[in-house]
Amino acid sequence: MPSLKKMKETMYKLEIAPDIIGQMGLDANQTGKNFHVVFPAIDMMDKLLTKEQRLAVMEREGCCKGGKRDKDSKAFGKEHKDKPLAEKLALMNTVEYMMEPRLNDDGSFTITFSGHQNGVHTGKTTCSCGGIKKLKQPFTVSSTYCGCCAGHFLHHYQNALGVKLQLKEINSSPLNTNGEEPCSFTFETV
Repeated sequence: MPSLKKMKETMYKLEIAPDIIGQMGLDANQTGKNFHVVFPAIDMMDKLLTKEQRLAVMEREGCCKGGKRDKDSKAFGKEHKDKPLAEKLALMNTVEYMMEPRLNDDGSFTITFSGHQNGVHTGKTTCSCGGIKKLKQPFTVSSTYCGCCAGHFLHHYQNALGVKLQLKEINSSPLNTNGEEPCSFTFETV
């Protein structure tokens, strides 16, 4: 789940105007996983920030940047460091839980992944965010929230591919489609 404190720090680093940051409710006392303060902050981001600013803030969130996936991504990066990007992307499905990226015509790449249906939504797929699964259904949330998950994948893909990436697009999410569309993110090299 995104951290209000970290989001605020990132906004200052990105030189977002302090008067705009002050309108977002990022000073709430966030203890634990409190969606009641995070969701309104995300809604304010949607109202007050450009798409580029929202993506830049959220790509820096990302949970679970350590552990097995981190080790596996770094090992993949070392093993394949001399291969071109397209070849590395074609091999990414060999790394557990890294999905199968698709190289786009413009040089960006898209990862799409589907959770399993566990009753969180009525559609074909569900959100994999642990905190979201605990919320009473039904509800919807802005896809901006999903930038946190995109930040998770951005971190691991940068390690695996050995390139600097940025989040270009949050294509779809089960959260705002009642489970009908899977999570899908597009990244580009910078």
